[in-house]
Amino acid sequence: MNQPNPAQEQAGSPLESRYRRLLWAYPSGYQAERGDEIVGTYLDTVEPGRRWPSPHDALDLLGAGMRERLRAYGALGLAAAFPLAATAALSTLAAVAAFFLLQVEFEDPRFARLDPVGPFQTLGAVIWLGWLLVGLTAAVLPGSWTRTAAACGLLLTITVPPVAALTGQPGPPLFVLIPAAALGLATLALPSHPGRAARSLPPLTAGSVAAASVAFSAAENGGNMFTSYGSTPELLAMAGGLMFALVLLVGLGRALRADDAGLWAALLLATPAGLFGANQLSQGIWGSQGGGPSSAAYATTTGTILLVGAALLAAALAGQAARHQTVRRQVLDKACPTCGHRSTATTPT
Repeated sequence: MNQPNPAQEQAGSPLESRYRRLLWAYPSGYQAERGDEIVGTYLDTVEPGRRWPSPHDALDLLGAGMRERLRAYGALGLAAAFPLAATAALSTLAAVAAFFLLQVEFEDPRFARLDPVGPFQTLGAVIWLGWLLVGLTAAVLPGSWTRTAAACGLLLTITVPPVAALTGQPGPPLFVLIPAAALGLATLALPSHPGRAARSLPPLTAGSVAAASVAFSAAENGGNMFTSYGSTPELLAMAGGLMFALVLLVGLGRALRADDAGLWAALLLATPAGLFGANQLSQGIWGSQGGGPSSAAYATTTGTILLVGAALLAAALAGQAARHQTVRRQVLDKACPTCGHRSTATTPT
C-alpha cells in the first residue's frame, strides 16, 4: 500500500495556506505556473506537526520570489548588489563604531554635560560594541551566524533609545542613530559564502580607524577636538560621502566588465549616505537653533532623503525594466515565425 507523502498529508492545511501566502513575492504568472510545485517541494521537507513555515523557509521563499521579479525586470544586478551593499554597510558601521567608542564614549562626560553610564558617556557604547562584535563575527563565522549577529546589532540600535528614555540615561542623538539603523538594515543581506576580502574588510576598517583614533589622540597632546556626539556631525557627513564614493568607484570599475551590481549597490547606499549628512544639510537649509537644527527641520530633511532615495531606486528599476522589455521585443521581432529561432543573418549594406 502506498504511503501518502508529506505534501499530500498537508494539502489544504493551514501550513500549506501559509506557504502559499509567501508566494506573493513571485510574479503572478510564475505563481500560476510553478506555485503548486514550489509549495509541494517545501511541504515534502517539513517535519510532522509543523503549523508555520520555518524562518529559513520563509526568507528563502521571499528571496527567491524577489529574485524572480528582478529577473523579469532585467535587474538581476540589483539582486547581486544586496550582498555588496551589506558588506560595505557593515564595514562602515564597524569603522563608525570604533571611532565613536574611542573618541566619544571614553571621553570625560563632563565635556558633554552628561551623567556617565559606567565608564562611558552614554548607552550608545552598547551599540558600538555590538557592531564591533558583528564585524568580528563576519571574519570568523560568516554566513548565517553573521546575519544573526547583524540582526542583533540592528535590534540594539533600535532599542537603546527607548531604553535610555525609560531609564533616564543619556543616549546618542538621532542624527547618529538613524543612519546607523539604515546601515544596520542593509547588513541583513550579508552573503552566505563571502570571499576572503569581504570577510576581512569589516575588522580591517575597524582596526584602521581605531589605530588612526589612537594616533590622533596622541597628536592632540591633551586636546579634545571630539568631546561629544555634538562635535561629530561634520565628520559623519564626510564618512557617508566617503562610503558612497568608494562604493561608486568600485561599481564603475565593475561596470567596465559588464557587471552592474556595484552601481546598484551604490544606489542602495545613497540613502544611508545622505542620512549621515542630514544634520548638516538641515542646518544649511533651515538654519540652526542651539547649535543644531530644530527637530522639525531634521525630520523634514530626513523624510526628504528617504523619499528621494526610494524614488531614485524606483526610477532606476523602471528604466531597467523598460530597456529589458525593448530588447525582448527586438529579439522576438527577429524570431522565425515558424520555429521561433532568432535569425542571425544580417542585411547586406
